[in-house]
Amino acid sequence: MRRALLWIAAALAVAAVVHYFTLTATPGFIMNKVMMKMGPVNEIHHMDRVTAASRGVVRPSPDLLYSVCPFDLSKGALHVTAKVPVGTYWSVSIFDADTNNFFVKNDRQVKGSIDLMVMLPMTDVKMPANSRQVLSPSAKGLVLFRTLIADENGFAALDAVRRTARCDLVRPVATR
Repeated sequence: MRRALLWIAAALAVAAVVHYFTLTATPGFIMNKVMMKMGPVNEIHHMDRVTAASRGVVRPSPDLLYSVCPFDLSKGALHVTAKVPVGTYWSVSIFDADTNNFFVKNDRQVKGSIDLMVMLPMTDVKMPANSRQVLSPSAKGLVLFRTLIADENGFAALDAVRRTARCDLVRPVATR
């Protein structure tokens, strides 16, 4: 009986360790793999239209246009700007290194354009006048723009608007 209890305890201990590492390591591993496929960090990448073979974005929709900006805030803040298209769904979401969504806005909440400064706490950068500060819980992450293709006839104009989105690294203010 004692031997059986020892094996059960050992199995439970191994299961607990595996469970813990699965929950803590898997999200970061997944995000790192996804970001490596996106392209250089701190730059916007406008993805091609989704096809049956598309997998640049997890579970992509053929009705949406995607633009992504993998970021690394270790050298400064990320200035994110974009025009918001009129008459269709649009959103911007920001994810941390563990795939947690920590910021989202859509076309109902933002009119005209969006101007964000994504940064780590205690980052000292010059903020543009109309820019909103967004504190990131991790140095690495991903900004994801989604735009609904509501009408195929307006695709070219919609694509032109989404291509105005920018992600630019802003270096910290020099200290004396």
